[in-house]
Amino acid sequence: MNFYLDIALPVIGLMGLALGLPYLWARVLPEGIPGLIANGLLSVVVIAGAVSAYLLHWYGGPGDVAPRVLAWYLGLWIAKTALAWAPMLVMGLAAQPRHWKEVVW
Repeated sequence: MNFYLDIALPVIGLMGLALGLPYLWARVLPEGIPGLIANGLLSVVVIAGAVSAYLLHWYGGPGDVAPRVLAWYLGLWIAKTALAWAPMLVMGLAAQPRHWKEVVW
C-alpha cells in the first residue's frame, strides 16, 4: 500500500473538488440564497458520486463484498471522507456571496 497514491492523492483531489465545485456551479446557478442552497446540494451530490465511484473502482470487483452491501459501505465511506471535504466545501460556499453583483447579502 502506497500512502501517497492510495490515501494522500485521493484526499487532496476530493478537497480540491470540494473547493472548486461551488465556483463552477455559481456560473450557471442564480445569485441569492436559493442558488447558494442549490449550489451546496449539487456539490454534495457530485462529491458523493465521486467518492462512490472511487470506492467501487478500488474495492468493488465482480463477486466482491462491496456490491452486496453497497449502501452500507457507501454511507460509511462518504461519512468518513466528509471529514476531509466538507470544510473545504463550506469555505467555497461561504465565499460565494462576495461575488454576487445583483443580490445583496
